[in-house]
Amino acid sequence: MNFLFWLVLSLSVLSLLYCCVIIVYSGIDTTFSRFWLAAGIVGLLACILMRYMMIHEIEAVGSFRFLVTLIIIVGLSIFTYLEGTLIYHANRKAEQGMDYIIILGAQVRGTIITKTLLKRLNMALAYMKDNPRTVAIVSGGRGENEALSEAEAMGRYLMKKGIIKNRIIKEDKSKNTFENILYSKSFLKPNSSVAIVTNGFHIYRSISIAKKQGLNQIQGLAAPTDHLLAVNYYVREAIGVIKDKLLGNL
Repeated sequence: MNFLFWLVLSLSVLSLLYCCVIIVYSGIDTTFSRFWLAAGIVGLLACILMRYMMIHEIEAVGSFRFLVTLIIIVGLSIFTYLEGTLIYHANRKAEQGMDYIIILGAQVRGTIITKTLLKRLNMALAYMKDNPRTVAIVSGGRGENEALSEAEAMGRYLMKKGIIKNRIIKEDKSKNTFENILYSKSFLKPNSSVAIVTNGFHIYRSISIAKKQGLNQIQGLAAPTDHLLAVNYYVREAIGVIKDKLLGNL
């Protein structure tokens, strides 16, 4: 109990500190940042309960301890497998000469492109300059606190960087990765080769969803992941994989 107490306490404090780092570095509305706040608070509450039990010499019944241990072991095993899978796919680089690239949207603050989306766009921009026949589908609707759709923001950025308008197709209805692929499919010519441009942590889920939707000539073009936010995104992505698996999206 004593070891578990200090372990949970340490993880709780780290979660709260990481939440503060995310807010200072990337803003209070950064995706998934509240998870670390919630995890820290729940962990501290668990520590209070464990401390109370230690002071009053209350021991958990054997069956309860077994159940908690089993849940922890299974949970850690699943999490480790998922993170290994995400990391394995995180550095995919598409072949040259793809017919299309689908650039998946990410948060836009007002009209300002966030660091995560900027990395995707710069990766796509480099690929399009090397492959002048490749057409980009910029995919992303307008979310809360966004003054314009993610597709519109991406299209403007690419044109500002020298990509001509007729090489850019805007898909501005989607709200998540599943819809990104679903709605972008309607712009593809039959039997086209396609590369999905997203950050490394997101490659596995994106490719899996695309294959489930029947896109067989599909590859990943991984943009870098912000080092400071990597833990945040990889943990969130593991949860996203589980969610989409349960929904039958991959």
